[in-house]
Amino acid sequence: MHDHGCLGQQGLALTEKLISEEIRKFPALEQRQLELDDVIQDFLVDRIKPLTIMLMAQASNEDSFGRLLRRSIRNWLIDRARATGIGALRRSIEKVLSEESEFEKVPAGDEGAGRWRLVGEESTPWAGDLSVLVTAAWQVPDVRVPKWSSSSRRPPIADRASMVAIARAVLSTAAGSLETAQVVAVFARRFAAALDPIEMPLSETESDEIRSAEPAPEDLVVALDSEVDAASAAAEIFARLSESERAILPVLANSSEVQKRLGLGRSQSAHVAARLKAKIRDLAGTGPEAEQVTLEVIWLCGGPTTQ
Repeated sequence: MHDHGCLGQQGLALTEKLISEEIRKFPALEQRQLELDDVIQDFLVDRIKPLTIMLMAQASNEDSFGRLLRRSIRNWLIDRARATGIGALRRSIEKVLSEESEFEKVPAGDEGAGRWRLVGEESTPWAGDLSVLVTAAWQVPDVRVPKWSSSSRRPPIADRASMVAIARAVLSTAAGSLETAQVVAVFARRFAAALDPIEMPLSETESDEIRSAEPAPEDLVVALDSEVDAASAAAEIFARLSESERAILPVLANSSEVQKRLGLGRSQSAHVAARLKAKIRDLAGTGPEAEQVTLEVIWLCGGPTTQ
C-alpha cells in the first residue's frame, strides 16, 4: 500500500472479507437482503479516499492495518443501520420501553438481566417461536398512525399509545423477558410493509393535484374534522407510493387489470398486489378512520374503477 498509494488487490480482498463478516452483526441491514457486492461497492465509494489516507498514516503493520480497516467498516455499517427503517424503529421502541412506567429492564444479578419485561412479571428469558408474538401484535385493535408531514425523517409506524399497547401484548404473551432485538423483530414483522423505503417523492405537479383535491375554504366550514384529517393522512400515504403502486391501487380487486398495468405475470402481480395491500393497511392503521383514509388514497390514485 505504501508503495502504490492504494489498497491493492490484497487490501480489496481483505475489505470484502471483513465486510462479509461484519454485516452479519447488523440485522437491520441483513433484513433488507442487500447484495454483498453492492454493500462493498457503496463502502468503497463512500470511504476509499479517507480510508486510504487513514491507513497510510496510522497502520504500522498488517495487524494494525486489519484492526483499523475493520473498525472503519464497522463504523460505516453502524451509520447505515441507523439510517434504515429498522434502525429508526429500534430507537422508537427503546424510547417507549424506557419511558413508560409499565415496562422495566430486568436488574443486574437476576436471570435475564438487561432484558425487558412488564413490571412485576417473570424475568425468565423467553425462547419460543417468534411468530406467536407476532400474532399477539396483530391482535391489538385500533392501531393508529399519526399524521406526518416532515420530509426530513421517516414517518412513525404507529402512534405512541398503539406502540405501548403492542409492546404490552407482546411481553404479556411472552410471559417472560425479551431482548430489545426480539421486540424489534416482532414490530418489524408486524409493520413490514410500513418499513418499506419511500420510493418516490411528490413532484410539484402531484403536490398541486393533492392540494386541489382538498376541500375549498367554504367547504371547510361544514366539513367534519375527521374528513380533513383523512385527506391529510391520505396525501402523506400517496407520497410514499411508487408510480406502479399508484397505478394498480384503484384496480386491486381485478387481478387481470393489475397484471396488465404492471406488465407482469400472474404470480408476480399477485405478490406486488399483496404487498401493496399490506402497505396500505400498515400506513392507514386499523383504527375506525382507516377505511376513510384508504378511500381517500384510492381517489388520489385516480378513483375507484371496475375496469
